[in-house]
Amino acid sequence: MNPILTTYFQAVEVRLIHSPVILSYQRLRREIGLIDGKIRYKLELIDNSLVECFAYVSEASGQLQTLKYSFHWQDKTGKLMQRWDNAPHYPNLPNSPHHIHKHDGSVIQAKNNPDIMDFLDFLESELTQ
Repeated sequence: MNPILTTYFQAVEVRLIHSPVILSYQRLRREIGLIDGKIRYKLELIDNSLVECFAYVSEASGQLQTLKYSFHWQDKTGKLMQRWDNAPHYPNLPNSPHHIHKHDGSVIQAKNNPDIMDFLDFLESELTQ
C-alpha cells in the first residue's frame, strides 16, 4: 500500500466527517495499491441533495495526480444539479477533457484536474452562502 495515497484518502475521509454541509456519507470503494488508488463515496447534503464522488489517483515521486474523476451532484428527486468529470467527450472545450455538466444541459470548461477536495470546497461555498 502506498503511504502517500493512504494519507490523502484518510484526509478526504476526515474532511467528509467534518464538513458542515455533509449530513452523512457512505464509502463504496477504497483501493490503495503501490502507485495508485480509487475511492468512491455517496454523500447526503444538508439540503437533502445527493452526491456521488469517484476518483482514480496516482502517486509518483511524492506528487499526487487525479487521473479520472466524476463528482455528480443531484437534487433529492434525482435531477442533475452539476457533474464534474474528465471523460474525453468534449475535446473542443478549453482545458479538455475537464468539464462540468450543468443542470440546464449545458457543458462548460472546468479548471485543470480538480480533485475531491476542490469539489468539497465548491459544495461548501454553494451551501453555506
